[in-house]
Amino acid sequence: MLYKLERNYQCMHKTRLLLILTLLISLLAGCGNRGIPVIKQELLDQKMSVLMLSSSGLSASAKDVLGQTLKNWRDGNSIAYEWVKDLNALDDNVDSKLKSKTYDYIYVVGNELFPSANEKMALGLTTSKWTFLQSQPFAEGSAITVNEQASLLQLDLQQIETMKNKAIQDLLFQNVVIEWVTQSERPIPSAWAPSEEADHIVLLNNNNQWFQQLTFQVHQHHAAWVIFYSPVSEDQLQKAKSLGVSVMDFAGALTADLNWTQIFDNRLAMMKTHAWQKGIQNYNPQELKELKMK
Repeated sequence: MLYKLERNYQCMHKTRLLLILTLLISLLAGCGNRGIPVIKQELLDQKMSVLMLSSSGLSASAKDVLGQTLKNWRDGNSIAYEWVKDLNALDDNVDSKLKSKTYDYIYVVGNELFPSANEKMALGLTTSKWTFLQSQPFAEGSAITVNEQASLLQLDLQQIETMKNKAIQDLLFQNVVIEWVTQSERPIPSAWAPSEEADHIVLLNNNNQWFQQLTFQVHQHHAAWVIFYSPVSEDQLQKAKSLGVSVMDFAGALTADLNWTQIFDNRLAMMKTHAWQKGIQNYNPQELKELKMK
């Protein structure tokens, strides 16, 4: 009898230890996943879902707004999201997400990401709606192919050209002597550099001596400005500045101060009303704080 009681006690003790061990394993597993922003496909299927892809070139203030925006979308509107930030291009990690999960909306924030995002979109890895959000006036090579899946929010090109034209006209009105540097396929508008002033233009096409030629013309004409009309490298800009004249990179002459809070508020309203539209749209006056010459 005593043996049987002792044996029963041992069995109960082992069972209790097994239950405690199982509970500890469960608790440890829960702690191990805490704080890791992994969204299962079931949750994405239940809620409106967003994949946010943002460039490393965004300002700190823009990143702060974006982070707070996503939290507000989740907490206030039950939007499931994943955020891949500080990208220089869409990488294998993004590829994996596009192949393994389905999102209602994909946002690409920052011009630097447009070329690689354009390539990923063309592969047809997802049927999601893509929205490209321009962070600054377009640089060479950052344009996208706007197809049935894509929406582009950009700065007003007409406004940009108007500002650039005014800047040049102001210089010409002051009778400032300008030397132009460009490519042959990007001729200087005749209103700025008439044909009789062709000796004020330096072509970069296959011209290893462009800087020597520019130096000669600056000194010969006593020029006060050098304006690069075609896209230019930082090294070329610095060479021109070494001549002691004012230098303008015309392709990158403007900078934009965008109201990111308003931009994302408007995207939220669009998602809630299912009003997404393909094609190119300009930022409205509330979304653009200021566009100015650098």
